[in-house]
Amino acid sequence: MTCSEARALIAAGIRPGSRSTTELRLRDHLAQCPRCRALAEASDRALLAALLAKPLPARSPQRRYGSYVLLMLLALFTGWLGFQTGRVVLAAMTIKQNVAAMQLPSPSLATPPTIATILPSPPTTEPPTQQPSPSPALPPADSTVISAASPALPSPTPATLAVSVAASSTPIRLPAIDGRAPVPTLIPTVGARLPDDNDVIHMLLLGSDRRPGESWATRADAIMLIRIEPGRQRVALLSLPRDLIVEIPGYGYGRINSATVYGEMNPAIGGAELARRTVSTLLGLRIDHIVWVDFTGFTAAVDAIGGIEIELEQAIYDPAYPTMDYGYTTVYFPAGKQWLNGEQALILSRTRHADSAYAREARQQMIILAIARRIREHDPVRQIELAAHVTTALRPHIRTDLSADDLLGLAWSLRDVNLSSIERFALGPDGVYEGLNEADPYALTPRPGAVAALVQAFINGR
Repeated sequence: MTCSEARALIAAGIRPGSRSTTELRLRDHLAQCPRCRALAEASDRALLAALLAKPLPARSPQRRYGSYVLLMLLALFTGWLGFQTGRVVLAAMTIKQNVAAMQLPSPSLATPPTIATILPSPPTTEPPTQQPSPSPALPPADSTVISAASPALPSPTPATLAVSVAASSTPIRLPAIDGRAPVPTLIPTVGARLPDDNDVIHMLLLGSDRRPGESWATRADAIMLIRIEPGRQRVALLSLPRDLIVEIPGYGYGRINSATVYGEMNPAIGGAELARRTVSTLLGLRIDHIVWVDFTGFTAAVDAIGGIEIELEQAIYDPAYPTMDYGYTTVYFPAGKQWLNGEQALILSRTRHADSAYAREARQQMIILAIARRIREHDPVRQIELAAHVTTALRPHIRTDLSADDLLGLAWSLRDVNLSSIERFALGPDGVYEGLNEADPYALTPRPGAVAALVQAFINGR
C-alpha cells in the first residue's frame, strides 16, 4: 500500500485493524511509515476533540414502572398490616371488657357451719350395678319428626338433624330450702399473661341448669376439669357425674352438683367457690380457675362461632328430654355427621335417656372438642375475633375468675396443641356404687380407690 492510499483511508475514517484485508494492509503500512502513522494519530486526536466539544443530546425521562409497583405493594402491605393490627386490638379490647364484666366476687375465707350429712357408709362388698332399661334406637312410627336445623348455619355435610317434639308434660316444681332456693337434689333419672412452661393449670368448667329468669342458685348440670400443661403441650379433660355423692366442705355430704346451690345461699362464699372447694377436696388437686356458664350462655357461644360439626356413632332418641319450663319433650338425633346450632348442641349435651349419664358426659367432652376445632379452623386473627364474639355472647350468662390476660395467654400458649391428642377421662360405672341410699336410689357413691386411680391417670397421662 502506498502513502497516498493510506492517507485516503485515514481521511475516510478507516483505522488499522484485523476485521478486513484493507485494515490489515493499513496497519502494516502505518507500522513501516512514520509520516502516515503521525497523520493517523493527529486525525484521531482531532476526532476526539470534536466529540468532546459536542454537547450530549438531552435524554427524555424514563418512567420507572418497577419503582411505582414496589411502592404500591409496600403501601398495600402497610395498610393490610394496620388493618389486621386494628382487628386484633379491637377484639382484645372487647375481650377485656367482657371478661371484666364476668368476674366472680371474691369469696370470704370463712367456712359456713355444717348443715347436713346424708352419705351412708359404703358396704364392704360391692352390690350389683343396676342396668338402665334400654331405650329404642329410633322414634316410634307414630312420632312426628320435624327438622330443627338452623337455616342460617349451612351444614358442610348432607346430614340433617331432626328433633321430634312432643307436648311438654306438667312442669315439676322443686321444693325449697327455707323458702329461699330449690333443694339441690335431682328428679330421679337415669394482655396476655403467658404461663410458664413448668406451670400446671387446672380449670373447672360448670354447666349450670339455670333457666331464663332464674338466679344462679341452681345445680351444676355438667362438671368437667381441664388440666393444661403448656410446656408439654398437653391438655386433658376429666368429667365427674353430677349425681356423685361427695363431701361438700362445711355442709356434709351431698350430690356434687348441689355445691353451687349451697354456695349461693351464703354470699360470703358463693356457688362457684364452694364448687371449686368441693371438687378440689374430692380430687386432691388445686383448681386455679373456674368458668360457670348457664344454658343460654352455652347456646349463644356455639351460635357465636357459627355452629359446630359432630359425628354420632348411633342414633339418639330421648322421649323425656327436660325442657326449659321443667316439662318434657321428645328429641331424636340421627347417626352420622351433622351440623348443630347452639340449641341443638345444648340438647345433645344434656340428653341421657337413650343410653346413660356416662355416655352423656362423653358427648359433653366431644362437644367441647368440636367447639375448639371450629375455632381452630380460622387464622389467628379471626380466632381472636371469634373469642371476642363468644365473650360478648356469654357476658350475661357466665361467671369466672379468669382475667382477660389469663384467657389470652392460655389461648396463645395452646395455639399449637394437636386437638386429636387431647386426653379424656371420666368416672365411669365401674368406679361407683348406685342405689346405696334408699332415700336417693339414683345417687352414686365412689368405690374405694376409684377416684384416686382416676386422678393418677389424669395427672400422669395415658
